[in-house]
Amino acid sequence: MRTARAAGVLLAVAVIALAFAARRGREGAAELEPHPPRPAAVSPPPLAVKLPPPTPGEEEDGLRRAFGETVHPAAGSSRGLVGDFNGDGAEDVAVPVSPAAGRLEELNDGLANWRVQDAREDPTAERGLPPNGRSAVTVQPEDLLLAVVHGYGVRGWRDERARQCYLVRHATGPPFEARPRTELLRYVRRLPNEPRLMGDVILVSAGRTPGFVYWTGARYSWHPLPSRAHPIAP
Repeated sequence: MRTARAAGVLLAVAVIALAFAARRGREGAAELEPHPPRPAAVSPPPLAVKLPPPTPGEEEDGLRRAFGETVHPAAGSSRGLVGDFNGDGAEDVAVPVSPAAGRLEELNDGLANWRVQDAREDPTAERGLPPNGRSAVTVQPEDLLLAVVHGYGVRGWRDERARQCYLVRHATGPPFEARPRTELLRYVRRLPNEPRLMGDVILVSAGRTPGFVYWTGARYSWHPLPSRAHPIAP
């Protein structure tokens, strides 16, 4: 009886040893196969780079690259503003400009590289735009416009490839200051009618009504500041 039991134990041990050896062999063979390393997740480089303040010459070069000779910096107006106005991480520039003499037809050409917009126009009017996405807003000889050039890459609006640009009416009233959208959100205290902010904003007034110009994702629009909010510190 003891002999049979011992034989059974030995048989069981042998079976376990064979199974372990077979498994180790399979794993060993698998380990010999080369495994290409998994590519590490590559994050795009940040575009938000602190650039030096622009010089008047750089602003004029940026305007000329985007708008040709159709506009020029407005006489007696403030210097341009820089900020990330469309929220893509690249620095943009916004400069008050006037139409160049004899260039109205070119400025209002529907096939031009820029879009003419009115910040006071109802944003819902976008739904009724023609197929080419252009509004019926046109530049007038006496207009004071806000020329906005969206930036490209780490050099922002200074990059030669920065060609997305806009001419915006009713967007240059005082105080004409660029502010971070986070600062504005604290100011308006997240009111229910707060617009969707995509980037930095530009504080401008419409007559005596303070407000700000912001990027909606498709256009620049003006919005009044709530009357019950506290003033923003300069």
